[in-house]
Amino acid sequence: MKKFILFNSPIFWDATKEKEQYLSPLGLGYIATYLEKAGIDVTIVDCVKERKSVNDIVDFINKTHTDYIGINIFTQNYEMVKYIIESITITCDCFIGGQVVKSIYLDILRWNTQNRLNIIIGEGEFIIPALVSGRCKQIPEQENDQKVVYRVNKNSEYFPKDISNIFLNRKYLGNEIIYNHYGEKEIAIITSRGCAFDCAFCGGAKSLNKDITTRIRTEESVITEIREILSAYPDIQSIRVLDDLFLRNGKSIDMTNNIFLKFPHLSWRGMVHVLSLAKDVEKVKKLRRGRCRELFIGIESGSESVRRKINKLGTIDDIITVSKAILESGIDLKGYFIYGFPGETKEDFQKTYELASKIKEISTNTTGTFRTRACLKNKSCTKHIFPRPFS
Repeated sequence: MKKFILFNSPIFWDATKEKEQYLSPLGLGYIATYLEKAGIDVTIVDCVKERKSVNDIVDFINKTHTDYIGINIFTQNYEMVKYIIESITITCDCFIGGQVVKSIYLDILRWNTQNRLNIIIGEGEFIIPALVSGRCKQIPEQENDQKVVYRVNKNSEYFPKDISNIFLNRKYLGNEIIYNHYGEKEIAIITSRGCAFDCAFCGGAKSLNKDITTRIRTEESVITEIREILSAYPDIQSIRVLDDLFLRNGKSIDMTNNIFLKFPHLSWRGMVHVLSLAKDVEKVKKLRRGRCRELFIGIESGSESVRRKINKLGTIDDIITVSKAILESGIDLKGYFIYGFPGETKEDFQKTYELASKIKEISTNTTGTFRTRACLKNKSCTKHIFPRPFS
């Protein structure tokens, strides 16, 4: 039987005890599931969870006997993954994938590799088993020496059109249970793929992914998966929904309540877009009845001019109104902010800091908590976030 090892790539060069936020590599789990269906002996090595250094991974690969390896890549670990692939001395076919590959595949084509390197743009759970079994009908989009590019878009026969029927064998994720910051045992799921919004800084933006469609799982398929999770892990207390955008509109909010009201002992956490609630903040109360514990909002900037430049929909007033409604409903809120957009000024930074401080102030009088790592006690961001002189 052919052997395939999938690596959840490291985010540090050296082994570290950094307490970074851990998320299960669900994408690799789907690929492993369908490799198994194709009769391949498959294993996932989670380099993040196991805190493996880059050299640990290279040594592991070169001492093992495997026919194939696959690894994901992100913007921040490009050089690490490149080093790993170029340091492989055994003979094996390699696969590389991830959201960022669409933007960097021309660079990957120039890597110095001794093995065949299959560069996958798009979702890999159908095309990778087809390539391994020698049954792939799709012609590579580009080739350079032993490096080949396959693009899985909506026109590819290997594009997962109906994600409600895609199964995840969670055994490949090992002990995937984490303790969230409430101390609850939590497992993650994905209920959709793609995003309808077009934020300028995001690789998942709609305009960058015109060749794929946004797909949403049915209510029934999500309920079935949660039941399977509870069957395997009866003591699970929380579900984390990892979709790029879970609560995208009013319909998705109603569907979410229908799902989680069937599991009265579970809480849940997930992403919401401010516009999903801005026109009907009363829907927040429904989320609380469905035992929503925490919502995440990509706020990014408190500067209206920066928000326009990055195509971030929703006004500052919308953010404050929705944040207040969430917190007053007893749901906790986590905001994501970005500093350092091209052309951003000290004044823009200050507006972002003031918006975060405003939301924090609102939360002092609500049952919901605004979760921040920074203390937000100073009036000036340059005294707290930028203690050194700003230029």
